[in-house]
Amino acid sequence: MRYLDDLIEACETAKLAKPVQEFIMSDLDELKNIKTAIYVITELDGDPSKTFEAFKAFKEKTERKCAKINHASSTLYVGSSTTGLHKRIQQHLGNGHKSTYALHLSHWTEGRRIEIKVSEYNVSRTVLQLIEDAKSSMLKPAFGKLGGNNK
Repeated sequence: MRYLDDLIEACETAKLAKPVQEFIMSDLDELKNIKTAIYVITELDGDPSKTFEAFKAFKEKTERKCAKINHASSTLYVGSSTTGLHKRIQQHLGNGHKSTYALHLSHWTEGRRIEIKVSEYNVSRTVLQLIEDAKSSMLKPAFGKLGGNNK
């Protein structure tokens, strides 16, 4: 059962993995050279229920592809990137193509204070996905699905 042995090994690696660096994003340019990272998008000082309803309304009336709706939470989204964080965050901020699944924040957040915490890792794609899923399970974000897109 090689698959299960590999998965157990990846889980053990994920449990021990530490970020190379962690920071709160203040400028998109900080992300240009970061490839492998997990990011957590959080609303600061807001009302999770109102924010949840605002995104639901946006998703219902828009032609943009939006993240899956879960439940009200101040943690809006937990995601990862292995191909370039800069572009993925641009998509969430609302500067991406309308057919990309994202939060599209600039189109519906209307003055809400948003924070993006970045944790850069030096691990494989499989291990990064396990770490992301563990963070998502713990933080229970309002939006987004569990698991990667490579299935």
